[in-house]
Amino acid sequence: MLSDEKRRALRVAKRLEVKFNSSVENTAITNDLSENGMFIATCKGMDPGKTIDIKLQLPSSKALLIKGKVIRNIKTAPGRSEKAPKGMGVELISPPADYIDYIQSLT
Repeated sequence: MLSDEKRRALRVAKRLEVKFNSSVENTAITNDLSENGMFIATCKGMDPGKTIDIKLQLPSSKALLIKGKVIRNIKTAPGRSEKAPKGMGVELISPPADYIDYIQSLT
């Protein structure tokens, strides 16, 4: 689980196309981004602890390749609102400088 310090990283609401895989490529949309993680809205979330490859499509048409570790997978559960976001929280592993620069440009 993310430490309190990491969870306090400034999150920016941003919808960008993302492709992720561990064995099969899936396409989804981000809900929010931070310098050390992102929330990917998807019904095809991976199990916590799983390492995934992420291809993030920036508005500049540049695609970034990033490794991430699934921290949580949120599915609809009894008593949970159908409107609540489904997807997975991903901690980024050594995000590239271009990604950090992009996040900083949004704040």
